[in-house]
Amino acid sequence: MDFQKILSKRRACHHFQADIKIPKEDIEKMIHAASLSPSGYNAQPWDFVIIESSENIKKVQSIAFDQPHLSNASAIAVIVADTNIGRRTEELVDMWIDYGYRSEEDRKDLLNSIGKVRSPQKRKEMALRNSMLAAMTFIFAAEDLGYATCPMMGFSQWQLEEFLELPEDRVIALMVALGKKEPNKALPRLPRRDVKNMLHWEKWDSKKPS
Repeated sequence: MDFQKILSKRRACHHFQADIKIPKEDIEKMIHAASLSPSGYNAQPWDFVIIESSENIKKVQSIAFDQPHLSNASAIAVIVADTNIGRRTEELVDMWIDYGYRSEEDRKDLLNSIGKVRSPQKRKEMALRNSMLAAMTFIFAAEDLGYATCPMMGFSQWQLEEFLELPEDRVIALMVALGKKEPNKALPRLPRRDVKNMLHWEKWDSKKPS
């Protein structure tokens, strides 16, 4: 599908068709597309937990404050951010050198850059920023394959982390409901801000190009 068409068609879906099964191959295609997203150091600090059993979808729905549009969702994707890329420092440095992006002489500097000690808050911020790039790519890929999505941030973070049995160094970036759109249920798209009202040139208080 043309990318501009994907952009214009994509909507947060609140009315999914019931009893639609998404083939695992399509889920894997969405995640493959997400894997091509940019990330700092090419660390790709994200994982995807796919929930598709009706029993577990109901449990997650209760964690998400019983939002009704999850009732008929075919699946839920939870994008999980890795706050500890330091465990992969050697692997990442080898990749940069083996593929010709840096030389062996740069190894020490790269090791220090990737593996340096960062505050928990800084590591969390880095993980979330990178993982949200993958989340958006995942959403566009789903649209391209003919599926509707609803990105969701309304859920109990600690309850969902506990339900998913996440390690302590992982944090949830986003939850995405997936399925087929119920025909004729979509409302008109809410207005978008005009580009001129959000575009600044050089500094914050300048709206016009020099």
